[in-house]
Amino acid sequence: MGNSLLVRLRRSFAPSAQMAEPNTPAGPQPVKPRLTRRKREGHCPLSVSRKRSPTSQAMIVDTLKLIYQPVAKNACSSTKRLVAELGGLTDDKDEGIHHILDSRNTGLQFKDRSDEEIRAALTGDGWMRFVIFRHPLDRLVSAYVEKFVVNRTRENQRQTIDEVLCAIFGKPELNEEDYAHGITFREFAEYILSEEPQTLNSHWQPQVFYMGHIPFTHIYDVRALDRLAEDLGAHIGSEITLPHINASRSAEREHLSIAADLLPGDLDNAPTLDLNSYLPYDLRGRLEEYYAADLSIHRQVRQTIRH
Repeated sequence: MGNSLLVRLRRSFAPSAQMAEPNTPAGPQPVKPRLTRRKREGHCPLSVSRKRSPTSQAMIVDTLKLIYQPVAKNACSSTKRLVAELGGLTDDKDEGIHHILDSRNTGLQFKDRSDEEIRAALTGDGWMRFVIFRHPLDRLVSAYVEKFVVNRTRENQRQTIDEVLCAIFGKPELNEEDYAHGITFREFAEYILSEEPQTLNSHWQPQVFYMGHIPFTHIYDVRALDRLAEDLGAHIGSEITLPHINASRSAEREHLSIAADLLPGDLDNAPTLDLNSYLPYDLRGRLEEYYAADLSIHRQVRQTIRH
């Protein structure tokens, strides 16, 4: 009697063939993904990143299926003007292309577009998505010469250079004598080496920080932009003439071995000096380590050009 009761109880708790869902395949079943708290609240990290600099400044021309990610100091102004013209925007010389794009809703930057439009452009077929790359130390020296030597006393540069000068001079506010005195390239480099790369100004921040959210189809070296003209012309079906672009400094320029330790007032020929003038062996090695990712990408881009 007891055994018979146990048998009936066991059968009652056993899974029933009739209770199984019809047409359920054998084996592992897909699981509905669980949403994180941020996702449940409508927070999308990618959406936020696309609307934050530098990705927010990426340019888009839908009719040509074209995306360009500007990188400061990499033929940025000239290429912005070119893409803006392709998108139907005329550059006002008095206002400047950077101010026009950043202060207005032109429809030509990611900041002006919806997530759906951006996502479609990043995943769609037939789009040309390009960026211009540069040797990181050439870019760094160019930034120093432009911002901290040639134009160091101009007021329109202060938003860019003040943070560096205040840190090096150890003071919260600067005066005209500070701008006139300036800093050496070595001081500038030591400042950079002491900072986290993600906190740096865009003009000397590693270029890899520009590349995180766009699947590029083309990467060009700033010293070989004839390739860009050819590819862009083929993409849009019209010949492209690139505007004047300042060339990177070459090995044929004048050499001054102590340039890294001279103040701006003693660098009258700063723009004409070769790259090695600013990069003594000890400093070059440390900067190459700091910009290692940029160097790796630039080497790959150069190898592509040679082939």
